[in-house]
Amino acid sequence: MTNRLRYVLLLSGCIALSSNAAINRKTLVTRNNPTITSVDTMASLSVGNGGFAVTTDITGLQTFPEYYKNGVPLGTQSEWGWHSFDNPEEYRIEESYKMYDFGHGHRELYATQPKSGRAKEAADWYRCNPHRLHLGCIGLEIEGLKPNDIQEPRQTLDMWNGIISSKFLVHGTTFSVQTVCHPKRDMIGGQVKGKNVAINLRFPYPTGGHSDDACNWNANDKHQTELVSESAHEAVMKRTIGKTVYYVTLHWKEQAKLKEKKQNYWVLSSTSNYLTYTCEFSPTPSTQEGSWEATAEASAHYWNNFWNQGAAVDFSKCTDPRAQELERRVVLSQWLLAIQCAADTPPQETGLTYNSWFGKFHMEMIWWHQAWLPLWGHYKLMDHVQWEGLQPLPDNVKSMSCLHEY
Repeated sequence: MTNRLRYVLLLSGCIALSSNAAINRKTLVTRNNPTITSVDTMASLSVGNGGFAVTTDITGLQTFPEYYKNGVPLGTQSEWGWHSFDNPEEYRIEESYKMYDFGHGHRELYATQPKSGRAKEAADWYRCNPHRLHLGCIGLEIEGLKPNDIQEPRQTLDMWNGIISSKFLVHGTTFSVQTVCHPKRDMIGGQVKGKNVAINLRFPYPTGGHSDDACNWNANDKHQTELVSESAHEAVMKRTIGKTVYYVTLHWKEQAKLKEKKQNYWVLSSTSNYLTYTCEFSPTPSTQEGSWEATAEASAHYWNNFWNQGAAVDFSKCTDPRAQELERRVVLSQWLLAIQCAADTPPQETGLTYNSWFGKFHMEMIWWHQAWLPLWGHYKLMDHVQWEGLQPLPDNVKSMSCLHEY
């Protein structure tokens, strides 16, 4: 921490004069866990592993994607999931180029957005292609279910263990849902308790929009979901969207059946009032097994380590009335960046939630989305990035952080 920042925080009463007292990090994190008690499209919660993230609605799943599309959309996005529309006109990027003279002694070519003609069409095509994919929605399957059917909801994001817990009533029946993301695999684990439990998997076609939920639900004829294999507790699906192919692997523990309800819409129905499952998205077929218990355990281990390492700031002793909100933002910002912005490349400005800028990042996103990692002592999350000429830090270097415990 710089002397100037220390001085500012001291003046505002946000740090103690002595830094000898250790912070209770679990208490720090858990007191800032978000809790939602209404169907609020601006209060979606997410889990992720840095390069893959899933955003949920009040059910802890993605039951109402159409309803949430104008709030915080219910995205399922990864750093590898991309798609391009066909290019039957054979547009070339060079068709959008234009010469400019900026006084450097020579003219320079720049890609532009012309206002008309084929040059405009070429620029428009290259601007929206490739675009990041919404890989699919996992929702609660109850015939005719609407958002206003959800009564007495209470949903909490446990950032210490990386799990979303949701409880609510539907037509007088209590449902509880837990949702978690595996820290090393692009896989969601879920546990659903209720009456005649069933979940659905719905797969949208991309929109190619500049900033939207990336879900076109009215183009089922343009993409396919094929059941590749099935057994008593596993199913593998192949998704084909033009030239883009990826796979979805389901594992479940209880007795359950998977059926196709309609094109690109599948339902997994338990024979009991209980269902535990995992759903993995991958560019190639997954050969690993998955279980809810192992995924939840891996998540808890990962997030406990994450919060116990690196820097931490505790504002609980502050006298400034703004301190509590500042602390909340510090903790939640680390969570959001860690689940969506800690992979090989940064995502778009909106993270792995929805497609601002067609899902493409600008170069400044490296700063805004990843520079915090070494600053807060989480440099190891950048070890997987193969920076040419640089070697990973030795294990005995505990932190590159400019911040420590204050």
